[in-house]
Amino acid sequence: MSKRLTFAALFALVGMAPALATDKETPKKDKPALLLRLAALEHLRGDFRYLAEVVGAAEKAKRFEEQIEEFLTSKLGEKGLRGVDAKKPLGAYGWIGSTGIDSSIVLLLPITDKKAFLALLSDVLEVKPEKGEDEVYTINVENVPFPVYFRFAKGYVYVTVRDKEVLDKDKLLPPAEVLPADWKDALSLTVNIDQIPDNLKEMTLGALENKLADLKEEEASGHTEAEKKFIEAAIDEYGAFLKSLLNHGSEAILRLDLDRKAGDLSLTVSVAGKPDSPLAKRIHDLGQVKSLTASLGQKDAAISGTMNVSLPKKLRPLMASALKDIEKQALAKAKNKSERDLRAVLIETVMPTLRVAELDMAFRLQGPNDKGLYSLVGGAKIKDGAKWESSFRKLLTHDPKVDLQLDIEKVHGVGIHRVTLKKVDANTRRLFGDNPLYLAFRKDLLLFSGGDNGLELLKEALAIGPTKSKVWELQMSLARVAPLFHDSTHGDIARKVFGDDKDGDHIYASMEGGEALTLHLSLKAKLIDYLIRVGKAKKAKEK
Repeated sequence: MSKRLTFAALFALVGMAPALATDKETPKKDKPALLLRLAALEHLRGDFRYLAEVVGAAEKAKRFEEQIEEFLTSKLGEKGLRGVDAKKPLGAYGWIGSTGIDSSIVLLLPITDKKAFLALLSDVLEVKPEKGEDEVYTINVENVPFPVYFRFAKGYVYVTVRDKEVLDKDKLLPPAEVLPADWKDALSLTVNIDQIPDNLKEMTLGALENKLADLKEEEASGHTEAEKKFIEAAIDEYGAFLKSLLNHGSEAILRLDLDRKAGDLSLTVSVAGKPDSPLAKRIHDLGQVKSLTASLGQKDAAISGTMNVSLPKKLRPLMASALKDIEKQALAKAKNKSERDLRAVLIETVMPTLRVAELDMAFRLQGPNDKGLYSLVGGAKIKDGAKWESSFRKLLTHDPKVDLQLDIEKVHGVGIHRVTLKKVDANTRRLFGDNPLYLAFRKDLLLFSGGDNGLELLKEALAIGPTKSKVWELQMSLARVAPLFHDSTHGDIARKVFGDDKDGDHIYASMEGGEALTLHLSLKAKLIDYLIRVGKAKKAKEK
């Protein structure tokens, strides 16, 4: 399969691009289009100090804070940001106008004392707020084309530019609604997609259609007619999903947080569909998918990963036609009859699985153990495991490069085959030792393993069954992965940074469906120190 066709297929294989209706709805002005939440200044200062200490820059951070304080003192006096409450969170909310520039935004700044805050403006910043009869203050700032308005309410000062009416008492959002008590993130941004004006959505969709048309033209060149039809349909499905986000999305949320106690940095992005919409149903269905292989990807490993996606049903016939062309091309490029026969066997074995258009696979790399060796186990869902096993026997029985031992053991009625490579490079031997590979074929699953504990891992894997899974999931322990690199520097730095802290080096990422389509990334703060040190070591070697 060509790189271009593979790229287009991956778009569709994500399985999140159903053909959805594009009916329009006029947004109701019952909620803001944007909500921004930011932790208290003292909390953010604590996060800054924590990260500085983690990366060994506590003294630099201290000097930086002192410089900031000196600057603020020189500009604001000894009392600094008088009247501002550094112990309460900040927020903002706003609406998007039909022209974009007619949008309005309201900032919530926490205060401790109204008079002190007004003194900060008039005596220190030398701006003279004028109080109106409606208790809204006005400031005219030089070189700012619009007046600035603000009002005091419930421990906050509400600030906006140009649109004074958004500060009417009956229009103010209570602080508890913008900054709820159960909100714990350092920063979050919510976009209520259903509050974006239709005309702006149409402009966005128009630009998207032009980009997709260009992509079709670029990707389709150099392919057969069947391949072109599949590529174009896959791009259309991808475009339909993006359009559905605009037309049927309810809210998109970005969250960023630092848990100092656990040492975790996390980023979460999620998007939800309107209730009962095709988008909401599709996202919900993604959260109900079961996988044959997901239980292989346990978290207690050097690296483990799972993926469970499928091609939308309407694309499968087009993919089947494209695969036929690929079969013909592969056979035509064979240099001789022997190679053609080999390719024919592979095609006959693999193509039925590809036509199902479901990618359900997982792997787990364990180690290093006390010998410094790794073990690997993995699997993939297949169609007609008996056919796969028959082809495997046919292709490897007389292969001079391997020593093949069939059915060395049987577990749950499934034969396990040992494959020993006669030539193994030094680096593979360093990581996995002089250990063979193991293969087994269930009727629905191909399983493989290798390394110091390969046989036992494969026996365990033969017992796995369907389990609920995420769209994809990946976890990594950098200290355990570091020995995989040829350069021993990675391992040396990992030992210095993480020491005996077995949980201080993890990276985790996933995508899942359910109530929302959610992308999550978390990592240990110590990883920042590790990456900085690796970068410095690399630069030092390059000099």
